[in-house]
Amino acid sequence: MGLKKRLKGLLGDDLVDDLHGQVKDVLEHGLDRHVRIAVTGMSRSGKTVFITALTQHLLASDKGESLPFFALSSSDQIISVKLLPVDKDHAFPLQTAVQNLAAEPPTWPASTTGLSEVRLAIRYRPASRLQRLVSDIATLYVDIIDYPGEWLLDLPLLHKSFEQWCSEQRELFALAPRAALAADWLAAQAAIDWSQPVDQAQLSILNREYVKLLHLFRSEQYGMSVIQPGRAVLPAELENDTLIELFPLIAAKPAETLEDNSGYRVMEQRYLDYREQVVKRFYREHFARFDRQVVLVDCLKTLNKGQQCFDDMRLAVTDVLQSFNYGPSGFLRRLLSPRIDKVLFASTKADHVTANQHHNLDRFLELIIADARREMQFEGIETTCMALASVRSTEAAEAVLDGQTISCLKGYKKATGEPVALFPGEVPIELPTEKDWHSQRFRFVDFAPRKLPMQQLRPEHHIRLDQAIEYLLGDLF
Repeated sequence: MGLKKRLKGLLGDDLVDDLHGQVKDVLEHGLDRHVRIAVTGMSRSGKTVFITALTQHLLASDKGESLPFFALSSSDQIISVKLLPVDKDHAFPLQTAVQNLAAEPPTWPASTTGLSEVRLAIRYRPASRLQRLVSDIATLYVDIIDYPGEWLLDLPLLHKSFEQWCSEQRELFALAPRAALAADWLAAQAAIDWSQPVDQAQLSILNREYVKLLHLFRSEQYGMSVIQPGRAVLPAELENDTLIELFPLIAAKPAETLEDNSGYRVMEQRYLDYREQVVKRFYREHFARFDRQVVLVDCLKTLNKGQQCFDDMRLAVTDVLQSFNYGPSGFLRRLLSPRIDKVLFASTKADHVTANQHHNLDRFLELIIADARREMQFEGIETTCMALASVRSTEAAEAVLDGQTISCLKGYKKATGEPVALFPGEVPIELPTEKDWHSQRFRFVDFAPRKLPMQQLRPEHHIRLDQAIEYLLGDLF
């Protein structure tokens, strides 16, 4: 006699059937998994476009048409993908972004200015025979969270004292273009004796001028990446809050014993308050809970803008990545202290160079993040670098020059909308030398988007987005 029949004899049919049903429900629910993916990167690195394209292609992945290298989709295992509701105050502006890309002419969607989120449910048929013994259907819940790049840059403050932060900023303000742009502000700081009490009105004036400088540093003209505190330029709910009235003291720390009401101690306390009440809270509530991470980097923009922009971006990326909580995401560890266990480094705008340069773009990104990546690999974290285009904005073309056929691109210039066909240039596979920076070698063109259809998405609408999805989600099914 089987165990189930024996139990029915002892407990009764109804009770055993009810228990059996509950056990099956628990096991089936155990097949359902949840993953939180952070999409991070410096400002204007393409986070909004990436999340929009990722979501749209996943919503259509049951058709098996646009993501050939996403195994679950190409093997026809996906039953359906559903967009789930999220807190309306933090909802990612998906509809607006899709409308921008589907307009005539299409436009790039605006950057996000606060925390935003997309939540998807992927219903699929498990491939594992063991899983199918429990249920023929399982669900993966995917949360995709976007944060302004400027907020990311506050995370390194968690590990630094006020004196350390000021020392690092002092080095940055000694370099171009900050030194020249901030000359008046630096002179105003130098005129103050920070060992003595400082008038609040003076601090307010210096803070307002510092915020103006931060906006100038991060503008399209200069493209600096190390912008701290990040909430000074994108305050969100902290608009007009005294917590974000913070700036570094570029002059050396006064040598004598300092009173609590001295200018230095006042600014130090502001720093500590900002770190504890803004940065640490943000880290604990959000970043420390992620499972997977995408780091987007616009390598071509930094090459175009020159050595200062490139060095600043490299410093920012390395500094930010060292602030994340990495480590194996085993079940018990996830209950006690969830950690990121897989990281995708993605170089955006792969469609802005010819296909034979994609490998170079991979390699160049590896060089940029080499230090941070080495530390992750030492901790056993899986990482990969990949050049991609979330929304493809160019077409491949060929031209004959001096009897030789060369690869080119066709598209529309972002700035003017005029059609162009050109050879965009080569991506270096080594870090640029002084000669490279002074030769005007890098002149990559920014393209306007091609129209992204609302339906019938195809592989030609992106570059490697399916490979990115497979890397981030493939092992979870």
